[in-house]
Formats: sequence, structure tokens, C-alpha cells
Amino acid sequence: MKNLMSCSICGNTFSEDSPEVAMPFCSQRCKLLDASRWLGEEYGLPIEDEESIQQPQEFSENHS
Repeated sequence: MKNLMSCSICGNTFSEDSPEVAMPFCSQRCKLLDASRWLGEEYGLPIEDEESIQQPQEFSENHS
């Protein structure tokens, strides 16, 4: 038996070899709910301001 995983959407445990699995979710329904949340901008990636983006460049220029 394979290791059981937990769905990040509904919390159900499932085995990755189950026929209804839509990895990394337990079902196609949970996979679509996750996609809907991304498209609805409920999820997002952190935005870095220009100053924090330029710091690594300045560091490499000063330490070359």
C-alpha cells in the first residue's frame, strides 16, 4: 500500500494510486476548486518592491 496523502483543499486522505485522484488533490473537484481560487485571485504570490529586487544586484556589484 502506498503512503496516504492529505488533500490541501478538503483535507481528505487518499492514496495516489486511487482512480479518482487528480494529483496533488484527492479528486478532480478539488483540483478545479484550487484552479478557481487562483483565477479568482484568492491566492497569489508575494510581490517584491523594486528596492528589494535591486539589492542582490548591488551586492554582487560591490563584492566582485
